[in-house]
Amino acid sequence: MAWHIFIPDSLLEETDDPKIRTYKVGQIARACAIFGVEHIWIYRAGGKDGRFIKTILEYAETPQYLRKRLFPLMPELRHVGVIPPLRTPHHKLKSKPRVGELREGFAFRKGRRYYADIGLDEVAMVEGEIEGRGTFRIVSLNPLRVVQDKPDEYWGYRVHLTRKTLAKTLKKAGLDLAIATSRRGEDVRYVNLPGLEGNVGFVFGSPRRGVMETLRDYHEDYPFDLILNTLPNQKTKTVRTEEAVLATLAVFNFIRRD
Repeated sequence: MAWHIFIPDSLLEETDDPKIRTYKVGQIARACAIFGVEHIWIYRAGGKDGRFIKTILEYAETPQYLRKRLFPLMPELRHVGVIPPLRTPHHKLKSKPRVGELREGFAFRKGRRYYADIGLDEVAMVEGEIEGRGTFRIVSLNPLRVVQDKPDEYWGYRVHLTRKTLAKTLKKAGLDLAIATSRRGEDVRYVNLPGLEGNVGFVFGSPRRGVMETLRDYHEDYPFDLILNTLPNQKTKTVRTEEAVLATLAVFNFIRRD
């Protein structure tokens, strides 16, 4: 089972403050990390911030020791200090390595050999011909050697900037269950919710345009299995997208079975 969330490229339309914009995206990254979201989709909704959102989300997901390798200096990263740390399993701290340990790394070629920066005091020799970011398992300490491997636990999320409208993005994601969030949806407390199996997607609107309004803007049908109000009895006039993401994932986490 994999969880997906869908957010609009107009997510940041209410503020021009670069620090607040960065913080808002960081809050979504943090919520996704807490509840194990594996895919974040940014769909077209008339906004201009899709690439900025993608950059901040990917930066937050990258282990700190790899950020200088993967992200050049750019204006978009000026305020990344306000992003809360994700502290997911692949965000390892520098510690004494052990055989069998899985670490995220960046592999590169040097001469005839391949090496990987896995966040330790020395780079590791890579078994095989691999370049770029990857997940590696330590197979030897002296010398330090690694092989590419797949994690068997939550290992962060992937970000997809589609430039497609919402309905087309949902189709591309290949979901088994699509759930839209809306203040006008059914009260989540009184809905017979199906089992959360396969690829499950949660769809969120922008600060000014809800999911239904966004679909109407592009003359698209409602491609959802459920339309739910996951914040019934809210006491504020509006709920920010980053707040809706956290609240919705928290609700469904109670019935999730992995």
